[in-house]
Amino acid sequence: MYALIDCNNFYVSCERVFQPQLRGKPGVVLSNNDGCAIARSQESKDMGIKMGTPFFELKELVDTGKLWWRSSNYALYQDMMYRITAIVGELWPEIEIYSIDESFCDLKLFKNHDLFAMAIKLKQKIFQYTGVPVCIGIGPTRTLAKAANRVAKKHFVEGVFMINDELSRMLALKKLPIEDVWGIGPRNAAKLTKIGISTAWDFAVINDYAYIEKRFTITGLRTWYELRGTPCLKMEYVRADKKGINTGRSFGQKTDDYRVIEDALCSFVQNSAPKLREQGSLCGQIQVFLMTSQFEVTHKIKAISTVIDIAIPTNITQELLRYATECLKRLYQPGYPYQKVGVYMTRFSPASSGQLYLLDDPEKRKKLADVSRLADKLNNRFGKDFVRFAAMGYEQKWKMRQEYLSKRYTTRITELLEIGVHPFFIQKD
Repeated sequence: MYALIDCNNFYVSCERVFQPQLRGKPGVVLSNNDGCAIARSQESKDMGIKMGTPFFELKELVDTGKLWWRSSNYALYQDMMYRITAIVGELWPEIEIYSIDESFCDLKLFKNHDLFAMAIKLKQKIFQYTGVPVCIGIGPTRTLAKAANRVAKKHFVEGVFMINDELSRMLALKKLPIEDVWGIGPRNAAKLTKIGISTAWDFAVINDYAYIEKRFTITGLRTWYELRGTPCLKMEYVRADKKGINTGRSFGQKTDDYRVIEDALCSFVQNSAPKLREQGSLCGQIQVFLMTSQFEVTHKIKAISTVIDIAIPTNITQELLRYATECLKRLYQPGYPYQKVGVYMTRFSPASSGQLYLLDDPEKRKKLADVSRLADKLNNRFGKDFVRFAAMGYEQKWKMRQEYLSKRYTTRITELLEIGVHPFFIQKD
């Protein structure tokens, strides 16, 4: 059996933990640069607010006191995720962190236990320790656990549902629209809808294996098997090494200032390089892209990019910065209102088998590598960007808008939650 632990309205729930005045009120969390709604409370969903609703369409609701909103506070959300998965791992140690608000658990070690009762206690413990509500779905496959979780969230007050027989499987799948089935996707959902398949149950009861194999991808075939109770998807306890690292952000406001764009690009390179070193990889190719707004009508340029193949693959930040800035110099044209810059690193090779070159200076490269590793240690200990390369600049005029950002209550000592003291307990002289 497998379990899926899914946090309810995760970003909104994290905000409410430290701001109890927001509980029970409609609210949303906004995307980067406060662009649109990416997380909604149940109350805001009931008001008809859709995922991706633009900021300007919601502002009137805020001004009239009908809706609260916050900028995305990723430092807080990630730390809360670590706390929740630690609690889950204490009970069910075979855990895979699937996303920031979802975790799968393999329950084969607990086949003789009352899994439903364990799930209820786990749900209560997570809420008691973190204040974040979760729902738990249990099933004989990962896809059925996902379906059970959705049923638990939508139809059961307990927030827990288990598929352990044919009746419970049928109940869960008949309540699950085909477009919401994990692994189906919008294209396959459209195909299935056209032939009269509207629920997961309709798809699961198709008995023509050859038809499924012919009409759908291997992912669709695996989903079909999983809905019928045959496990096909294995747990991934350790994430596979990345084959590419893409980092980019939209600016807080459009700019044609080369220095501002370069500062942003260098910041993204410094954020990407430690990921290379962490997985023991060297980068063999670096690509930089530069974009104006997709809604720009005055200027023709939309998105441009260029690539540099690195003769000596590297994960040294200083060298990656040099290649990235060389790409930017090729791309930059003054006078355009640029909105976004980014860097993509790929063609990875193992650091343990790095190629040596006759004209290379091994001592110099060793010193540069030591500086990069030392910067990683200091930033991990004292916080992001504690040590910065000068190329990143200091003003950071490109920083994205976060006008409604809440405090990082759990990761910044200067932003700890402040608790007032009742006047009764204050001693008077």
